[in-house]
Amino acid sequence: MIDLGIEVRVKGTSDAKYTYAKLVAVKGMPATGQAGGNVEITTSSDPVKVYVPDRPDTGDMDFTYNYSADNLAAVQAVCDNVKRDILIKFPDGAGFEYQGVCQTWINEEAVGGAMECTLHTVPSIAGTYLTSTQVAAKISASN
Repeated sequence: MIDLGIEVRVKGTSDAKYTYAKLVAVKGMPATGQAGGNVEITTSSDPVKVYVPDRPDTGDMDFTYNYSADNLAAVQAVCDNVKRDILIKFPDGAGFEYQGVCQTWINEEAVGGAMECTLHTVPSIAGTYLTSTQVAAKISASN
């Protein structure tokens, strides 16, 4: 599978469904999780160090998108320090949903490069993988 068709949608936590239109076309998508650390539990009777897994880390989830006044305005509209539902729809229709706060900015630029922005999301809960049927049920049939 290739990246063609990745979509990001954002809605208020009390809104029933995501809008039919994606928030913005993205150039990059974050990993949907991170490994947790290890907690050492070695005692004096253990011949080697002993570890147990720590909690998984939700990590920051950043998306990259092309700068335009319209793109930036659309993303800024959901960046208001309010926890929101965020849905990543994969090209096969399945998805990943989580809650978090959104922030955005214009990235640094250099000569000969395209202007890009970052949609930075700070998850407040662990995300959930969704089937294509579950994703379709969460998206409004039209605007």
